Amino acid sequence: MIYRSHTELMPSDDAYRRILEQARARNFMLGVTGYLHWEDGIIHQWIERPATGLSIVEQYILSDRNHQNTVVLDRGYGPEREFEGWSMAENKSEGNSLFAFIAASAVPSSNHAAYARNIMSFMKQQLV
Repeated sequence: MIYRSHTELMPSDDAYRRILEQARARNFMLGVTGYLHWEDGIIHQWIERPATGLSIVEQYILSDRNHQNTVVLDRGYGPEREFEGWSMAENKSEGNSLFAFIAASAVPSSNHAAYARNIMSFMKQQLV
């Protein structure tokens, strides 16, 4: 599943760091892996496997008041994990802008499936 939400939290905030650490611990216990990108108050997060763990994490996200205007961009099943071994990889826009990457690709955000694939390409490039 990949979603986008707005937040007022900044990566430098203690609350942001605390929530991130709690999410990593929860993801590890549930066998969920993924990637989170924060940029200009907007979070894009990819979370994967297993279905029961994803369902639990999704409920946390949807009920967390730190996530506003949450939109699920795509969900499905892939043959393998994209972020194996990461309870949650993380990136901030320092130096690499997802928004610039998306603008250069000219994929409209209204095409959720193509937009989600584009975000995944960006996220994978950040781990190289």
